[in-house]
Amino acid sequence: MAKVIFMHFDEKTDGIYDGKIGEPLVRLASDKGIPMESCKGGKYKKCLVSVEHIADEEPTSYMEDEELDLLVELGAITEEEAEQCQQFTVSPKIRIAPMMLIKGDVLIKPYKG
Repeated sequence: MAKVIFMHFDEKTDGIYDGKIGEPLVRLASDKGIPMESCKGGKYKKCLVSVEHIADEEPTSYMEDEELDLLVELGAITEEEAEQCQQFTVSPKIRIAPMMLIKGDVLIKPYKG
């Protein structure tokens, strides 16, 4: 299990939740009533989240090239940051919520970009 902290989504539901390793982030959010924007119609900019790994060591996280390409296209990360993520198998600090799996203890906030 991983500790997933949702912050600045909703005062009533913000808090610490247990998430299963490999569980989609949006499933946990939905199950706990966390109000996250949806990406209906491919509007990925609405469902970006800021991610901070809070474990001592950031877990390696395989990401599909599609997500990195979309993050660059949306201006959330640079091409250089995307290359670093691929080279070192780490996640960027901005993610597309429906494409993110829980890999370890994290702090999740709405993206303000």
